[in-house]
This record gives sequence, structure tokens and C-alpha cells, in this order.
Amino acid sequence: MKLPNIISGLLIMLVSGFFYAQTYQFPKVKLEEIGPAVMPRIYAAILFILGGIVVVQGLMAKKREEEENEKTLGYAVISMVFVLVFLILIPVIGFYISTALLVVGLLLFSKVRNYILLISVPVGTVLFIYVCFEKLLKVAIPAGSLFS
Repeated sequence: MKLPNIISGLLIMLVSGFFYAQTYQFPKVKLEEIGPAVMPRIYAAILFILGGIVVVQGLMAKKREEEENEKTLGYAVISMVFVLVFLILIPVIGFYISTALLVVGLLLFSKVRNYILLISVPVGTVLFIYVCFEKLLKVAIPAGSLFS
């Protein structure tokens, strides 16, 4: 049993319940309209479910060896370095190219060697972000100083 996982999962569930309850203070709209409370309720419900998963995993987890924890910490630090480089590159080469490079780098770091995945996942990620944010939501995405 992993007590920190159980406690953090329960805290996540508690926070999500609090935010879900807060959505009842949002203004009411007509029955056929989607109101401002819909998305926060969906997010709170998803967060509650994920918190429950963390609790269940904490209850079912066997005690890990210290070696695994050090290995996991190393992976986390290297992943943060990838993200830091990504954030530095965005103003220079733009968001889309930086994102593709980040995804490829993380896949290679995760020992993925399938060329189909190494090409399709970054392209799919960039296309998804482009369609959702730039086309549907009309969010301006940084192009970078090289392409401005």
C-alpha cells in the first residue's frame, strides 16, 4: 500500500468535488443551451475519476525498490530538460516545429524505434493542435522569429 498515493488521490477527489459544487453558482441558461457550467463539470468529473484511479493504484501497489524510484526521478529530470529546451525553441523556430521536435525527442528517449510512430505521432500532434486551436478556437500560435 502506498499511503502518499492514497492521500493525494483522495485530495484530488476532494478538490474536484469542491469545484463541481462551485459550478452550481454559475448563471442558469435555457434548457436547450449549453451553459458556462458544462465544461468545468466535465473537467471536475474527469479529475474525480483520475483521483479514484490514483487511490486504487495506491491500494494495489506493491512496495517499489529504491532503484526504481531513482530511475524514475532521472527520467523526470531528463523530460523536464526536454520541455525546457522546447520552451526556449518556441520563440526561435515556432510552436509547431518545436512541438514536433519535442514529441520526436521524447519518443526516442522512451526507446520508440518504430519509424511509423516516430513520424505519425508528431505530425498527428501538430495537426491536432493546429485544427483545434488555430482553426476552431482562433488562438494565435507563435510562428517564431525565423519565420516572421
